[in-house]
Amino acid sequence: MAEVEVEVKNHTITTITILKHRNGKGQTAESITNDVIKAQTLDVDTVSGATYSSYTILKAIEKAIVSTK
Repeated sequence: MAEVEVEVKNHTITTITILKHRNGKGQTAESITNDVIKAQTLDVDTVSGATYSSYTILKAIEKAIVSTK
């Protein structure tokens, strides 16, 4: 489970804050937020060794973006 806060300014993702992430061994996946900001897309590579957590965080980012529209 993950919960994030996404800040968007002028149609650009500027900040992604992880509010909650039950990560077990997937804490390294939290770095995926930097990739999303840099690429400005959810279509980024998952973090090796933390694939499930990467998908969980990406889904939380998607949910946060959709809920702001």
